[in-house]
Amino acid sequence: MILSLTGRLILDLLTALCILFSLAYRITGDAAHEWIGFSASGLLVFHNCIHWSWYQKIFKGRYGFKRALNTAINMILLATAVALLTSGLLQSRTIFSFMHLSGGMLLRRVHTFVAYWGLLLVSIHIGIHWEIICNVISRTMRNTGIVRFPGIITHCLAALVFLYGLDSFFERDMPAKLFLGYSFDFWDEEKSKILFFAENTAIMIVCIWIAHYLTKFIGYIKARNEKYRANGK
Repeated sequence: MILSLTGRLILDLLTALCILFSLAYRITGDAAHEWIGFSASGLLVFHNCIHWSWYQKIFKGRYGFKRALNTAINMILLATAVALLTSGLLQSRTIFSFMHLSGGMLLRRVHTFVAYWGLLLVSIHIGIHWEIICNVISRTMRNTGIVRFPGIITHCLAALVFLYGLDSFFERDMPAKLFLGYSFDFWDEEKSKILFFAENTAIMIVCIWIAHYLTKFIGYIKARNEKYRANGK
């Protein structure tokens, strides 16, 4: 399936937004939660369709650490998406209400558990491909004449967002969410709803940042080892 790199980036952005908004069950309500969640599932299916060639090459070629890591993340993310869709379907009260599915507290807990792992895994997936995304954004900014911030300002803003994301990770009690500690995701109604999205977005940025720089570090180690082997000859 042919789609430009910019088109793929827009598709991935929409998918990430749907995943982010699908976490806001306490804010959006049950019906909107289901529609957003199943929309995210549809976009993920489409994403896999346009990247089908990746699956065709999965058993071809050599595997270094970087490729093995990327493949492992992708396969775990695929399994997470299937589990999320299945657990959501079995609890549907709106879209598939005619099926009269009972769900249950254990299933709700599993759904919450899988949803937050999905958030982190999607962020890691984005981080691994962040350099490609940045190239597309930079090219678009040059073509449209958008002024870029000076590097020092960009790095300072990135550092502040990273620190905010780390704080939000524990403020949102993510360790408990990631290890079956929650059946529901609560949100204090006295707090601004914008903060919910800001905190979860910042958590995503932390994961993107870590995955991106881990990938760069792996690339640096690989290049250095290849250089040493070449010099040894």
